[in-house]
Amino acid sequence: MQTDQKNKQYAESLAKYLSGEMSEVEMHAFEKAISVSDQELKSVEEMKKQWSAMKDYSESNVPDARKAWRNLHSRLENENLIPTPKIGSVRNRMPFFYKVAAIFVVLIGIGAVLYFNVNHKPAVDMVHVDTGNESNTLVKTLNDGSVIYIAQNSLFSFPKEFDEKSRNVGLKGEAFFDITPDPSQPFIIETDEAYIQVLGTAFNVKTSNGNGFELIVDRGKVKVTLKKDPSHYVLVTAGEKIASDKNALVKTKFEMSKALPWYKQRMHFKDESLQNIINVLNSNFNTTFVVAEKETGNRKLTVTFENETPGTMTELMCVTLNLKSKIINGSVVLYENKEDAK
Repeated sequence: MQTDQKNKQYAESLAKYLSGEMSEVEMHAFEKAISVSDQELKSVEEMKKQWSAMKDYSESNVPDARKAWRNLHSRLENENLIPTPKIGSVRNRMPFFYKVAAIFVVLIGIGAVLYFNVNHKPAVDMVHVDTGNESNTLVKTLNDGSVIYIAQNSLFSFPKEFDEKSRNVGLKGEAFFDITPDPSQPFIIETDEAYIQVLGTAFNVKTSNGNGFELIVDRGKVKVTLKKDPSHYVLVTAGEKIASDKNALVKTKFEMSKALPWYKQRMHFKDESLQNIINVLNSNFNTTFVVAEKETGNRKLTVTFENETPGTMTELMCVTLNLKSKIINGSVVLYENKEDAK
């Protein structure tokens, strides 16, 4: 039953893709999903060619079924796929063709069902985060533990569950990436101009809607490949910056600023678990927050930190979630306020 539902969802996505009804973000997500399988990619490309060849079907807002059948009949007849009727059988020609066309459609349907059931991997369920004009840095922890700091006016796309072979995401705008290492599952970022592949590192990416991009590596190593020339790639290591210039990649040295990085200045967490939040705080500031119980760490929280001291951070989290805190062996332990719960 679940497979039938996935097949139905894929068929609906395929129809939207071929008819041009997908948004740009949906289209990128769909193309990324089918690119995992060469066979699937070739099949969809062939469907696109067939769809383009039949564009005249949609010239009118009201479909002309007979015209469509005639056009298809003509194509099949030219390719000798329909027997020539005997003289005197003109009156029965169209009904005969309807039978052939019906068989043709049924065969296509059977082939599609077999393809979906045997070869198809359902389209990836993508999440799209649009930060808008808010002057916050939206902090998002992915299910692999990687932390993404998304700047304003940026669009970040990621799957709810990563593929077993790779971790593919998309970016339009600017973001700082702190990626959890996993050599068996490379992390790949797609921008308008390039693919950025990493294993485990921290770096900043800034794109300009197809008019150039730049990448600065804080630690680790990344591989940058231009979309227009996949054979051309550059490896970038810590302390280096790479930027696109006239369809080329230019690498220079870059000295990291001692000032507080932009992504730490005003961090906003939206519906994020308390455990993920304190992991980010402990990683970026001189804090040692811990939760007393796993259930407490799973509680969701929406909060913004801007130049806060450890004390005010503690107070914000405790007030919002009705928690209490105490210091044990130098760590700030957050635990449930059971007195108020009575």
